[in-house]
Amino acid sequence: MKRIYLDNAAATPVDTGVMKVMNATVKKFPGNPSALHKEGVMARQAFEGTRGQIAGVLSAHADEIVFTSGATEANNMALQGVVRHARTQGIIHPHIIVSAIEHPSVLEVARMLKREGVFVDYLSVGQSGVVDLKELRKLINSETVLVSVMYANNEIGTIEPLRDIAKEVRHARKMNNSSYPYFHTDAAQAASYLDLSTPSLGVDLMTLSSGKAYGPRGIGALFVKRGVNISPLMYGGEHEMSRRPGTEPVALVAGFAEALTLAQKMKAKEFARVQKLRDAFAKAILKKIPNSTINGLPAQAGDLEHALPNILNISIPDIESEALVIYLDAAGVAVSGKSACKSADDEPSHVLTALYGEQKGEKASVRFSLGRDTKKQDLDYVVKVLPEILKKISIK
Repeated sequence: MKRIYLDNAAATPVDTGVMKVMNATVKKFPGNPSALHKEGVMARQAFEGTRGQIAGVLSAHADEIVFTSGATEANNMALQGVVRHARTQGIIHPHIIVSAIEHPSVLEVARMLKREGVFVDYLSVGQSGVVDLKELRKLINSETVLVSVMYANNEIGTIEPLRDIAKEVRHARKMNNSSYPYFHTDAAQAASYLDLSTPSLGVDLMTLSSGKAYGPRGIGALFVKRGVNISPLMYGGEHEMSRRPGTEPVALVAGFAEALTLAQKMKAKEFARVQKLRDAFAKAILKKIPNSTINGLPAQAGDLEHALPNILNISIPDIESEALVIYLDAAGVAVSGKSACKSADDEPSHVLTALYGEQKGEKASVRFSLGRDTKKQDLDYVVKVLPEILKKISIK
């Protein structure tokens, strides 16, 4: 049976060109980049070259790129790092603002910080999935050290207005005559389809993931703008400008740089191609399954242009998400019931709860996330098998 992979928001396959770059790097640069011998110096040169390559993609400086093990660590570094440093500046009970639909690697950190005495506010979203800028303006106060709003949501694909948020943050700094608050965005889902120019977006910190952009897993990065101060999470070395200790993974970073460069070159063409597939797929499902609904901005706007082109989150009445995921898997189709990082628990999606309230947030949903390998015939097959599967698992 041919497998149809529609879970690219959880993890993308590694691009073959990226794998070639990684294999060549492993063979050519065996040394530790911190070593003084020839092999170490060559590895260091290669490593810093890829750092510069990624910085170029972001229109950033090389010393603004801090490599991590992935987006989860980068999000932890941003939130905890800013709060810890703020406390060294005499802000005993810092205040942070995060959106209600952030990835668990932001929300769980916020909950932990709250237990440690940090004041946390959750920025609400309407059924569109977009944050309320007026509410943000009201929530920012003189103790606010960080605003964290993701670039594009991993469950419903909604793209947030980063430039407008950045304006609010800059206005607050001016009014408070302070370098705070900083503005952080989790851009893990954005690299394959959206602009990553940090000056244009107006961000101070930005999280990136290689494993969501057809690169190797186990590597990510945090953009930290010059002048932004964060404290390290770990100790034991002076790597990454004393921000993150550990021997640098030269081959992983080389693969990450190649993947990110390739993704940004392809983004306009892929956005149009995948959006066309997704739009037709959405219409076919809505027609075939009359009571189905699209979750997020598209359901409100009547079109799908203001969301990532590859994510389609559908609710279907009288079914359980887990059952639908399992039956689709048996039919050769890989999808998610909700965020892969939370799919093992029994709690309703926090994103849908934020959109519709607790009761409606518990409605079953499935996320189809398309990718570079997705073809029209793949989606036609899903539309064909879906009605028969629903007959088997309906709980009505």
